Amino acid sequence: MTDASAAIKDAAEEAANSVISAHGIAVEDEESCFEALCWALGTGVPYEKGLLQFAQAIVDGFDLKGLVDTKIELLGDYKLDYPQDYEPEDVSCMRAELERLRSLQQQLTRPAG
Repeated sequence: MTDASAAIKDAAEEAANSVISAHGIAVEDEESCFEALCWALGTGVPYEKGLLQFAQAIVDGFDLKGLVDTKIELLGDYKLDYPQDYEPEDVSCMRAELERLRSLQQQLTRPAG
């Protein structure tokens, strides 16, 4: 397993642990937290709530908001401050990307329901 794959697996396990702990779900012998969450969805944890909590734990674990904030800073404060350094088409693409990132930033800022 590559380092990235292991990090993703570990993050999924931590996120699942967060959700099952919040719902008082026990982990059986040799069962992973992720497996326990999968078994609990629908019976011990409502599907939508459990999946939203799992997704929020993943976002929090990887600091996706921090990554998006950094990308916005790079584009908005550095690259687009010097548009003369880029082709007009590239500047348009960067502006469109900046709009998408700001939209994503707003979505990541909202609390999970």
